[in-house]
Amino acid sequence: MRYRVGIDIGGTFTDGVVIDSEGRIQIFKDPSTPSDPSIGLINTLKKAARFYHEEFSQFLGHIDMLVHGTTVATNTMLQYKGVKTALIATKGFRDALEMRRAHKEDIWNLSLPLPPMIIPRALRFGVSERLNYKGEILTPLDEEEVRQVARCLKAQGVLAVAVCTLFSFTNDVHEKRIKQLVLEEFPEAFVSISSEILRQIREYERASTVAVNAYISPSLSRYLKNLQTVLKREGLPHDFLVTQSNGGVMSASFGAEHGVMALLSGPSAGAVGGKYFAEILGYPNLIVCDMGGTSFDVTLIKDGEYTMTMESEVARYRVGIPAIDIHTIGAGGGSLSHIDEGGMLRVGPLSAGAVPGPVCYKRGGTQPATTDANLVLGYLNPDYFLGGEFPLDVEGCWQTMEDRIGKPLGIDATQAAFGIYQVVNSGMADALRVVSVQRGHDPREFMLVAAGGAGPIHASRLAQEVGIPKVIVPRAASVFCALGMLESDLKHDYVRTYWTHFDQVDPDSLETTFCAMEEEGMATLAEEGVAEATVEVERYLDMRYIGQHHEVTVRLPKGRIVAGKMEEMATAFHATHERLYTYCEVDKPIETINIRVTIIGRVPKTPLAKEAPAQSPPLEAIKGSRQVFFAEYRGRVATPLYDAAKLQPGHSFSGPAIIEAVTTSIVVCPGDQALVDDYGNVILEVKVNG
Repeated sequence: MRYRVGIDIGGTFTDGVVIDSEGRIQIFKDPSTPSDPSIGLINTLKKAARFYHEEFSQFLGHIDMLVHGTTVATNTMLQYKGVKTALIATKGFRDALEMRRAHKEDIWNLSLPLPPMIIPRALRFGVSERLNYKGEILTPLDEEEVRQVARCLKAQGVLAVAVCTLFSFTNDVHEKRIKQLVLEEFPEAFVSISSEILRQIREYERASTVAVNAYISPSLSRYLKNLQTVLKREGLPHDFLVTQSNGGVMSASFGAEHGVMALLSGPSAGAVGGKYFAEILGYPNLIVCDMGGTSFDVTLIKDGEYTMTMESEVARYRVGIPAIDIHTIGAGGGSLSHIDEGGMLRVGPLSAGAVPGPVCYKRGGTQPATTDANLVLGYLNPDYFLGGEFPLDVEGCWQTMEDRIGKPLGIDATQAAFGIYQVVNSGMADALRVVSVQRGHDPREFMLVAAGGAGPIHASRLAQEVGIPKVIVPRAASVFCALGMLESDLKHDYVRTYWTHFDQVDPDSLETTFCAMEEEGMATLAEEGVAEATVEVERYLDMRYIGQHHEVTVRLPKGRIVAGKMEEMATAFHATHERLYTYCEVDKPIETINIRVTIIGRVPKTPLAKEAPAQSPPLEAIKGSRQVFFAEYRGRVATPLYDAAKLQPGHSFSGPAIIEAVTTSIVVCPGDQALVDDYGNVILEVKVNG
């Protein structure tokens, strides 16, 4: 038997998905190990090996593809725990990173402080050199000055160096030479130059992106290289792949040098999984929500496609790397609740994480979390968490809920738990509206995909609140991001500034630039072992009306760029602008800003296997009942418990009910209708409010 394996390390659990050569899916979970995330990954792989009755080395040897989503890069940035980093810039421009182009996240808050400086001013150096906007050398690089700076950085214990000079996006000769000189004086340093990370106009965005890359990459590189060493020693015959923010995957060796590409990698895999579901199930319009232990990530799939953004913000730093447009809030199973100074109940964004975890984990948690509330309300089986291998502390959870939340509010533990449930649901419902209503989409035209270990517990209520008529709970809901990783392709993005009036564009020059970028991408894929026959190329232009500040990214038709296609490209821009901003001005002149190329190495995918239709009634899947709290009854009611493993395609029943799987629980609210489809997914027909 051969396997394809996806591993996603979350804040609370490490999720694993294995698809065998016949398309059958198996799910594995193990608590995450924050001190060394690779331990949780290895433990999850060992669980899978035991399931298939294979020795660990034998199991690794049978893996055709291992894809890993890691939060190492994200957590390093969010916690500002990167390595000691320096910046080398053109003399007189070392403060661009701190001036931030006067950018403020909240334009109404004039006193908003700057984010923590990942590169303090004392470690930002200007060197003598200057290019003009055409890339012509005005002031030659002072090489001795660069060497002096490098020796100074080495003496100060700097581990990483970011380089960002003026107009390097038009000519990278000085940046490349600076990198060479620094490594000659300081060979153990990690050096990242902006012309290799983000070769496009706008100084602050380039400086910020390359600074983030230098700041986080050494930590990610150390983690990936150590993990690769361990896996190869244990029997993995090839490199593993790492997920990217753009929805693709990259080799571990490439990711070690480009840590910025791995920011938000886990949530992006969930979006890819949503797109895959849209294709398999024939539902082109989906809202994918993934509720794990720490965060709630939401992505909208329209007509089978997710939306890309060319610029995002992580830990208040601009990152100019293409990424899937994902809206994230701090709401998960580990989100902590508390009473604020005004006597109001608050939930999140702080999380209990894997250590100590919620109170019910019995690992030292003292503040009630969302998982504790779900346990008190009866939505979780304390004796069947992770299939029974992780028993939950019911008494301790009830007592803490009453002491910390109930007594201060003058209510009992059940009312306190329901309050937490309502508060966290309210925040998540608002997140669903952000990606739908606020962007001009009617949620009634979409289906909600409930992913993450905690997502299926809350999904029906969220759908009711927002007006979504159907919920899909994938069979692999609790490890949906790990599943999405196995449907991701190798993908690399390249950008070059090409700033000119559109009517002055030379088609031959544009075609030549595109081809050069594509050759670079092909070379990268070749290093990653992708056959040329599986490679696809997508071309884009960043365009805008002259006088505008922000541009629109337009996908270009396939084929060589010739004069006859220019009008078609302009028409595509006007149509894209109208779709995004509800208007276009066809008589107004246009200019191009950047050209973009996406190189995709298609990875073979194993189709999901359909299951045999039910031969028995769903009543045979009932394994008992439990008193569960539902608002419709204003209290607890005896609720049937269905064993998810015994539900088969065609089974249908009404709520209230709880479907218990090894790694999640599905709450079927009163008035809902549950149906099991051909792939073992549970479809909920939701009783929408109003």
